[in-house]
Formats: sequence, C-alpha cells, structure tokens
Amino acid sequence: MINISSPAECCGCKTCVGVCPMNCIEMVEGTLGHLYPKVDLSKCSDCGLCESVCPMTGDISERANRQRFFAAFSVNPEMRKNGSSGGIFGTISEYLTDNGYRVYAAAFDKDLNLVTTCAESKDGLSCLFKSKYLICDNQDKFEEMKTRLQNGDKVFYCSSPCLVAAFKKFLGKEYDNLITADFICHGVPSLRFFKECMEFDRKKRYGGKKVLEYSFRVKKKNGATPHYFSVLLENGKRKTGYYFDSTFYAAFQKYISLRESCYECRFAKRNRVSDITLGDFHSVENYLSGINRFDGISSVIINTQKGQKIWDACNPMLSFFELDIEKLIADKVLFSGATGRPKETDGFIEVYEKDGVEGVYRKYLKSAFYLKNSFYYSLPSPVRRMIKNVKGLK
Repeated sequence: MINISSPAECCGCKTCVGVCPMNCIEMVEGTLGHLYPKVDLSKCSDCGLCESVCPMTGDISERANRQRFFAAFSVNPEMRKNGSSGGIFGTISEYLTDNGYRVYAAAFDKDLNLVTTCAESKDGLSCLFKSKYLICDNQDKFEEMKTRLQNGDKVFYCSSPCLVAAFKKFLGKEYDNLITADFICHGVPSLRFFKECMEFDRKKRYGGKKVLEYSFRVKKKNGATPHYFSVLLENGKRKTGYYFDSTFYAAFQKYISLRESCYECRFAKRNRVSDITLGDFHSVENYLSGINRFDGISSVIINTQKGQKIWDACNPMLSFFELDIEKLIADKVLFSGATGRPKETDGFIEVYEKDGVEGVYRKYLKSAFYLKNSFYYSLPSPVRRMIKNVKGLK
C-alpha cells in the first residue's frame, strides 16, 4: 500500500485514490495546502494497486529514439500571441483535433479550480492554452481517457511530467492511439494557496471585487518580461500587471510555495515519459539572432518516433530551427535538474502557518520589494539587453 514517509515522496497526482478498489485512500492537506494520500488501514486489502500506479516509484526508462531539439514558434501571429511561449501546444492541438483527436489538458473552471479538461474540437481549445502555475486536478479523467483509448478513440494528453507518468502507469500498456506531451516544469503550488492568494488580492488590490478569470504569461507589445498576468474582475474590468503585482505569481516566481517533491523532481532530467516535451526558450538570443523572446519562442524536444511524426505534420504551420541538443544539455539550458529549494522556504512556511497569506505578503511578497525589477522593466529594450544579467531580475 501507499506509505508516504516524506512529503517529497508524493507528487499529488491522486492516481492511487482512483484505482483503490476498497475506496480506502483519501487526500489530506499538508504544508501550504498540498495534498497527500492517507490510507484507512481497516479497509485496505493490501492489493498493491496503489503502489503499482505511483509515478514516484520505479525507474524512468531511457528512450531508444534519438532526441531532437527545436526552437520554434507558430507562423500564425494570433496562435503565437495566445500561447505562453511560441504557440506550439496550440498548433499541435489544432492539427490533432482536425485529425480526430480529443485533447486533454489543464483549464480553470468557473470557480478557478484547475482541472483536466477535454476539447473535442478547435472551438474548445482556447481554455487549454497558456501555462497555469499550480497543480491540476485530474478528477476522473484518467478513467475517461482510458475508456476512450480502449474504444479506439484518439487522445492527446498534455500535462506535467509526473502526471503523464502517472497516466502511463494507470494505463498499464502502450496505445497507438495516444499522443502525450509534457512540459519543462519548475514545480507546482497548491490550489488552496492559489485560492487564498486570490482572496487576499481581492481585498488588498481589487477593491473587494472577486476575480473571475486569471491568466499567467500574458504577452504585451514591446513587453519587458515573459511574466505578465491578467485578471478579469466581477465588475467587468480587466487588470494586467507584472508578476510581482500578484501575490500568488510573486510567490511562484520565488519558487517558495512548491510541493516538496518538486525540489527533488525525478522527471527534471533527460529521460522523458512523453512523446514531445515543450517549454520556454529564454536563452534563445545566445543561440539564434533576430528573435525577440518576448514575442514567444518555444523549446520543443522530440522524444519518440510517434512525436516525430506529429512534429513533421505540423512543420508547415511553424517557423523552427534545430539546435544541437547535446550542447544545450552541456550548457545547462536543458534538463539541468530539479528547482532548487530556496533557503527562505522554511521561514516562508513558518510565517504562512502562523499568519497566512497576509503574513507572507508582508515579509516576502510586497510589490515595494520589487522596485529594482519595476525600474529595470521600464528601461528601453537596448538598455535592458545590456544589463539583463543583473542578479534577481527575471
């Protein structure tokens, strides 16, 4: 049975809960609202199913296929604008829906819960675009996808590496009608912390108006950072700002509110569980000239022959450049390991448990603490380029 002796041993996928035939596993809240499985021993039959689907156990097998790396963006300006990076997920998703695939990825519901959501056509894809920097609840979607695969339906599933690994273990076999993509992930905060930050900002920043929609990685013309956000308030007004003007986003950018497993992530290296890996390419200017990273440029790693086939089919819709993946790895641009645990994390947790979001805002996250960032982003782009390596600026 599942036995979590340390928070770092659980990624929060909840797959163990879904497969338990005795319904004896529940998720309970731990530090910073992160969820962990708890087993009712009086009901457990010790069947071992929960352990068999846990993505945190077993080896991550090496791919026989030679990996390839591409810097890429969509040639469709709207697709590129609507993505967090180069619009690659959207491009692949549109191609696959045109070819009969159902697309499953993360979307906010009306209550700002982040849940795995299915799009059956192009019309349903837009809510799946852009990064969402918190854990995604799969609800019963693993079972739904498995049933569709068994019925011969075609499925494209995109999620964090740990959730894709959990789904692969849940399936127990390979399916020719399944395409998977993961992304280069820095870690995930909890839904509870996100909701608490939204409530705090409602009172502190938005005059008591409830947040109805939240978007990370909003692109701005002549932008100075890839990390703008946007909120839609209940009065119909939309506000956009730097990441440090959002309490949740500011904490995420410090990597201070993540799951403990994220700081020891076993999926942050070269061996990938998916067909395609997507991510940002913030270092593009060191390898290619004439590309403004703030317009959106993606890293694309092709991990399997299946992924290569999809990539080849999407090529006419993309502008792309193949680079030497071995050099990028040697330069630590790719697969350099898990996000380091900030030295302030323990103090952050202590203040949060005592004084909640109000406390960590006062000590760690006030916008006033980001004056040098605000000044830097206000500078003309040529000046920023000269000093872009100033410590602490993202």
